[in-house]
Order: sequence, then structure tokens, then C-alpha cells
Amino acid sequence: MKAEVVVIGAGVIGVLTTAALLEKGISNIVVVEKNYPGSGGSFRCATGIRASFTSREHVEVMKRAIELWPILSSKYGIKYSRDGYLWVLTREQDVEFFKKVVEFQNSRGVPTRVIGPSEVQELVPTMRTEKIIAAVHDPLAGKADCFEAVLNPLRDLRKQGVSILSRTQANKLIVEDNTVKGVHTDKGVINADQVLVAAGGGSRKLLKTIGIDLPIRDLPKHVMVTETFKPFIKPLIIDWSTSSYILQLLHGNFYIGADIPEQYDVEASNKIEFLRKAARVWTDYFPWLKEVYILRYWTGFYDMTPDHHPIIGPIKEVEGLYVAAGFSGHGFMMAPAVAEALAEYITGGKPVVKEFENLNYERFVRGDVIKEIAVFG
Repeated sequence: MKAEVVVIGAGVIGVLTTAALLEKGISNIVVVEKNYPGSGGSFRCATGIRASFTSREHVEVMKRAIELWPILSSKYGIKYSRDGYLWVLTREQDVEFFKKVVEFQNSRGVPTRVIGPSEVQELVPTMRTEKIIAAVHDPLAGKADCFEAVLNPLRDLRKQGVSILSRTQANKLIVEDNTVKGVHTDKGVINADQVLVAAGGGSRKLLKTIGIDLPIRDLPKHVMVTETFKPFIKPLIIDWSTSSYILQLLHGNFYIGADIPEQYDVEASNKIEFLRKAARVWTDYFPWLKEVYILRYWTGFYDMTPDHHPIIGPIKEVEGLYVAAGFSGHGFMMAPAVAEALAEYITGGKPVVKEFENLNYERFVRGDVIKEIAVFG
């Protein structure tokens, strides 16, 4: 099999990048997925979309993603709603810190603001606010349906003749004279002029086959989802002091996450400590949650980099090789902007958002890392 471009990974990044390449006139594309489309982080994510970060790179990339999400929503019929984020603060030191964060975000055009408990109550009438000192409200933020964001464009790709190879494991990249030539899979060799690796934590293993060690480690994350209710909580709510969050998904379920102590690169397993913490934190704010049934609990991974920013773009050591990995939990929300940038790179151009150029692999070779602390939710 021969392709112009092979995309490894059929999550939201791989699928939307393939769609962006088609728009630029590249039609001979093969997408390789070891399981089924969306089976990695895309179908497990919290669906949140925000630009309220603490680095210029994250803010500018996400501002572009927020511009593109309504366009994709209209084009592919993806449910998208700009319902906001709410960062709940219960410690004085956090309030002082977030005042500085809000000042930075406002300077970059993100309209966050510090609000009091009464305004929290207005935004979320069913929430108890006795413990809340203040909160940060991000009205620009929102959420999208993670299933439709993969499956709807994927349906369009298939109609346009893109080969989607599910249950196909990419085992080794083929490189000759510092130029990518294709990929070995468990179903045979696919020759290609260019290869994009967008395989989450598995990207590191694949790049190692050609001697490049991406600084990516998998960190287990825990989530549960409840039975469905008529929508009545709009923003995604983060309790900063406990590293916990809750939101009502667009189809009505409550999606609840909470951090518990975990080690990198271990096998994911469900733990009773998560259920106890999540229940303790959120039944305190919403006592009625005690009566709600939990439908599912799963553990996935954040593919983390040392500076909590993704690795996006060409690998300079190998012509024709590109990577999009290490999103540290934020790949879904920035996917439209990442897809646009990768399509530019692969077709010989430069990203619309110049900050993408700071997210290359070489920054770790240089030791030039970026600081980001808002890596939850």
C-alpha cells in the first residue's frame, strides 16, 4: 500500500487533521488505528474547551481553537455549547494567585473575571456556596460532544475515500537517509511520503523505533459518569483545592473527575479512593448527588510532557515525519487548531498561530521548557 500521508491514531487529532489535509487537496491518506476510532483519550475526555490557561502558548492556541469549534460544529453537526468554566476557590492564597492569573488572561484577550459566592449561586443555583470565598468565571469556555467530534468527520472522510484501518497496530517507522518512508504494521507495510504520529502515549514507543525518545509519560486519571438528567448545570466546575471537577455533559449525564495519588507509566486500574474522594467533594456542594446512580467508572491516561505542553509539528531529524502528542489532558479542546497547524506543516506552510512553533520537540533537546500550572479539567 502506498499513501501520500499516513496518520497514526484515529482520535480527534488524527481525524480532524485528516479532514484538514483533504481540504488542502491531499486525498491519498491512510489512517491507522490500533483499536477503534476514538478509543483512546478522545472518547474518555471531559469535553471541556477553554483558553483560560497560564502560558501564552496555551492561551493563543486555544483562542484559535475556540474560533474554529463553531465552524466545525456547523460543518459536521457536532453538538457544541459555550457554557463557561467556573474555578471554585476555598483558600485565600488561591484567590490572590488567581487574581494574577486573571490579569494575565485578560491581557491576552481571555475575558475571565473573579466573582463572589453570590454570583456563583446565580450561575449554578443548585450549588451550596458556604465554603466558597471566590471563583473565576470564564464565559468564553464551553464543551462539545466528544463522540460526534470523531465519528461525524470520520463518516465524511470515508465518503471521500480515505482508508481507515482499524484494529491495525503500527509497530515501526521506516526511515532511510533521514527521510520517512512509511510504517510497518501488523497487517503489512504502508509506504508513505509523510507520516503523522498522533497516537497519544503510544507515540513515544513508535518514535523509539527510530531512536527518538519523546519525553512523554502516561499518568492515570479517574472519571465516573452518572445517569442522565435534564440539563440544568451549564459550566464545567473545578474545585481547585481538591483537584476535582464536575460537569453536566451535553446529553445529560454528570461527569465527575478527581485526582488521587498515582504513579507514571503504570497499568491503569480503578480504585475505591477515587470514588470516596469524588463523592465527598461534590456531595458537599450538591447534596442531592447522594441520590444519583453512578453508571460507569473508568481510568484513562493523560500523556504528560515535562512542561505540560504538547509536542506538535515536524521532527527535524527526519524529513517528512510529524508528531502531535503529549497533550497533558488538553488534546480534545485544542484539536481544531492543532489540525489546522499540522495541515499547514505537512503541506509546506506555517501555522496561523505562531506560538505553535514553540511547541516543537527540539525545545526539550534545548532545555527550553514552557511553564503551565492550570493542567486540570
